[in-house]
Amino acid sequence: MKYNISNFIKQYAFMLALAAMFVGFSAFKYAERFDDPQDGWYLVTPSSSDPDNESLQTIGSSTIPEPDETNAEACAQFDNEGNVCAIKLTFHTDENDEYPPMPTTVQQAENEDLIDVDGRSRLPEPEETF
Repeated sequence: MKYNISNFIKQYAFMLALAAMFVGFSAFKYAERFDDPQDGWYLVTPSSSDPDNESLQTIGSSTIPEPDETNAEACAQFDNEGNVCAIKLTFHTDENDEYPPMPTTVQQAENEDLIDVDGRSRLPEPEETF
């Protein structure tokens, strides 16, 4: 019996190692969902069908570097007038020192009392084609 178990482990060692790695990485990803949200800038992906609809503007799950203040060719905080491309969020705790869940859309962030939307960045206005 001992020989069979030892032989099985030897034959399937690589497969067992892969399975253990999969379980380990999955556990880290599962635990990451419960991390408190971070204050900062987040990437926003507008809907192609209705880019101004805040309920369809998806917020990325991790912070990004602060967008330039003025950049006529990219995502910028002030001068551009195109679609929203980034949003700055500040998270506050409730009376139990718990943070709100990370919003998935701009509308959810706007509607949450414990989240301040402190800034938006926009892309350049697209040129009209005739």
